[in-house]
Order: sequence, then structure tokens, then C-alpha cells
Amino acid sequence: MLESFLRYKPRSKLMNWLRPLRRDLERAPYSVISVAPPIFYVPYSIDDQLVPMSYLDRLYQYLQHHRTTFLMGWCWQIEEPKKIQAFARAQQTHRQRYPGHRFIHLCNTTRQFQNFRDQGLEAIFCSHNCLVDESIFRPLPEVSKQFDAVYDARFILHKRHALAAQVPRLALIYATDPHIDSPEAIRDVKHLLAHAHFANHPAGGDYRALSATEVNRCLNQSRVGLCLSAVEGAMYASIQYLLAGLPVVTTHSEGGRDVMFDENFVHFAEATPESVAAAVDRLSREAPPPEFIRARTLEKILIHRRRLIELVQKIYDEEGVARNFQAEWPELFFNKLYSAKQSHQETINLFEQSR
Repeated sequence: MLESFLRYKPRSKLMNWLRPLRRDLERAPYSVISVAPPIFYVPYSIDDQLVPMSYLDRLYQYLQHHRTTFLMGWCWQIEEPKKIQAFARAQQTHRQRYPGHRFIHLCNTTRQFQNFRDQGLEAIFCSHNCLVDESIFRPLPEVSKQFDAVYDARFILHKRHALAAQVPRLALIYATDPHIDSPEAIRDVKHLLAHAHFANHPAGGDYRALSATEVNRCLNQSRVGLCLSAVEGAMYASIQYLLAGLPVVTTHSEGGRDVMFDENFVHFAEATPESVAAAVDRLSREAPPPEFIRARTLEKILIHRRRLIELVQKIYDEEGVARNFQAEWPELFFNKLYSAKQSHQETINLFEQSR
């Protein structure tokens, strides 16, 4: 079993969690940044079986005669020119039907940013990790350490849980979706890491989703955060670890989580259980204080957050709107800046009420 986990290589199919949207086209992950002018933030990635952006069709139709900006927050690694070319063609087709719609891509890596620009797409280098709420994820000095390491990741193959098999006191945080997640993968992780603390199954009971505050408490019970995938996006969990003051053990990866890393408290391990366990042992003894880790991380977060604020302000200025987005930000901002299943009808009602 261990060997099969370690041999696994991620497929090109992206962000399986978007698939349920094909079953519920009345809801989608996004947030309304502004009604006048219309600006949306949309966490997004391409799925091989999902028509690009089709889950927003109702909004597109409602706003077909409005100049509307969609800020596309990429949630998965996309740097290969062929994939970007495919998306550029899809975007061109969309704009032939809706010429007033504008897409600006928020890129998690400089390579992604450059390759998007090379394809004639509007883009800025702005990691989606800058949208994690630092008031939620923070050190809790009163909480005692119970675990050597914590891994916040769904039980899906590309997360490579097997690499944590030799961490003695391991905590696992995980979301699950019965429509998406493989029962076999869940069963195998539970068998392989039977020694771990399964935070979402307290006292062996039924699965329970944790609130962000509960996740933060579990992080604070741990000495080190783990990032073990080879490919994904910028990985929200990685920045949550750092904001909570945890050092990080990571494997080398594609997707952009390293953008917020600092060599003073992030160790790159080889993709073997032995290397990961050794790195956890070292960092748990040698890491700087949690307040230092958090402060250095916030410095990097604010660079990317400032880029987003300046981008929206530029759109305001271009549209002739006399507003200050910097002043609006504190009231607008919430964790990750999107609701997992925002109602299209509620959004349309919001626009109707503003007329």
C-alpha cells in the first residue's frame, strides 16, 4: 500500500471539488467585490470535464449588457502554455458572446503570470494565500503542544499522506465530500496512518466538519505543519500553518505555495517518509518563535494583498467611480474572499436592489 501511494502522480484533471457545480448550477464559489461597477472574485481552475466557467452562466446572462470584471483566482497549478492557450481560446469565445466582460487572472507564481501575459491575457502576480484571514489563524500561547506535526489535507491521492507515515505523533485535519472522494482512498489513509489523531472524527465518532477557529486550535496543538503534495495550487493550509506560527516541512512542489515560504522556518524534505520525519524532528526543536514566523509571513501576505487592492482601485478609476477601495477593504474582506456556494439569485437580487 505504501508503495502505491508513493508512486502516485497527479492527473492533469484539476480541482475535483468543482464537479458538484455541474449538479447545482444555481450556486457557485465566488464573491461580489462591487456592484457598481460590477466586479467579482472567482476562485477557479479548469477541469477536463467542465466547460470553462459554465457554472457562472446565469450571472453572465444577467450581466450580458454590463461592463463586468471577473478576477480569476487560480486554485491549481496552471503554467503549461498548452493549457493556457486552451483557456485563452475559451475566454475569446466567451467575449465574442459577452463583449463587455473582462477577465483578470490572479496568478500564484511568476511563471504562471508571465505565461498568461504571453498569451495576451490580463494578469497580475497575486497569490490567493493573501486572502486567508490572519485574525482567525494566529498563535494561541495558552494551548499546549500535543502533536509533532499536523497535516490539513483531504484524503485524496495527490496529497500523499503516506509521506507522513513515520511522524510519531501526527494530527490530521480533513474535509470530505462523498460525491467526490474515493471511499478506497479514505479507507487506505485511515489504515496506513492508524496511529494518527483524526481531528474530524472525535472519539471515533461520525465525521464532523471543523470551523476555521477549531482548525486554528488544532494547528496550535501541533509543532510543525506538513505540505506533502507534488502539484496543486498555492495551498491554503500552508499559509494557515504559518499564520498560526508553525514552521513547515514541505516537499518540492509546483503551484506556488513556496511564494510565502522563508528559509528560516521552512524545510524542504525529500519525498520519502524518512526524510519528512527527520525534518519534523529537526524543526520541532529548532524553529524560531511563533510570533516571528507569523510576522515574517504577514509581510509577504501584505505585498500580494496590496496588489489586489491597487488593481480594484485602478478599475474604479477607469470606470470613473469616485471610491477608495483601500477604505472599503476592511468591511468587504472575509476568509478566502468567497462563499463556497454563493446563490446566483441572491446576487441578482443584490444588483436589482442597487438600481
